[in-house]
Amino acid sequence: MRIFLSPSTLLVALLGAGIVSESSTAEARVFQNAAPRSVLDSSALSRPAFDPPVQIAQLGFSVRQSRPVRNRIGGITRGGQACSPDGATVVRLLPLVPPTDPTAVEQGKINIEPTVSEQPMVFVYVPQTVARQAQFSVAIATDTPSGRTVEETLYEYRLPLPQQPSVIGIPLRPLDEGRLYRWVFQLQCDPTGDRSGDALTDGWLQRVAPNSSLSLRLNRATPQELPALYARSGLWQDTITSLGTLRAATPGDAALLADWASLLTSIRLDDLANVPLLFPPVESRSLQE
Repeated sequence: MRIFLSPSTLLVALLGAGIVSESSTAEARVFQNAAPRSVLDSSALSRPAFDPPVQIAQLGFSVRQSRPVRNRIGGITRGGQACSPDGATVVRLLPLVPPTDPTAVEQGKINIEPTVSEQPMVFVYVPQTVARQAQFSVAIATDTPSGRTVEETLYEYRLPLPQQPSVIGIPLRPLDEGRLYRWVFQLQCDPTGDRSGDALTDGWLQRVAPNSSLSLRLNRATPQELPALYARSGLWQDTITSLGTLRAATPGDAALLADWASLLTSIRLDDLANVPLLFPPVESRSLQE
């Protein structure tokens, strides 16, 4: 079954969740078309080495020093020359997540991002590419008594890509508390259908229950207060989701733009602060009926 989620549908869903206020939707627009001050390519963008927690005045977000990890799947987060405009430069996708601890990287592992939200978003930077479409899939992971991890893909999205470098926001379906999920974002570049040379990246999410103190504060908070509240709690996925949602509704808000820049600076991605933030419509296909 295929389901199309338009930008307006996304905002309606966010309204129902109480994340976006109804008064803001009149001026809401989902595609921000202003070109960034500098066009970034994958060869010029690299994440600096992991540093101790950095606190930013506007949001106060700091990267947790201790985060759970999982083994990285072989071949994931690869670049793709087939996706490059010149056919030679490697195109590297970049998830907007805190850097993985160097020790975990050496062990071939990747951090799990906890979330207390039922429907967080995933954000990925897509540099200049010939790809006009991407595929996004979500799988649920289960550990077996033998120590193996079994993954079952739940659904896939197909979404159009803009012509300019952009940060893409992708809404997820509801997550079950306590379950572990892996998402994969892959460009579709080769016209013959050969996906082996396409650029892709992935990440892990786990929905956790907030403690009683945080739960009480979340229930009392306005949508505008949520990013700072999540940031102070060290919940990255919830911080960027709540802030990205506000930006989708009021993309020209100077205060939100400043918060967005400070948030990306806290994870050493300040070069992306002025890159357009887009929420393309997605075509959804369930793999479990």
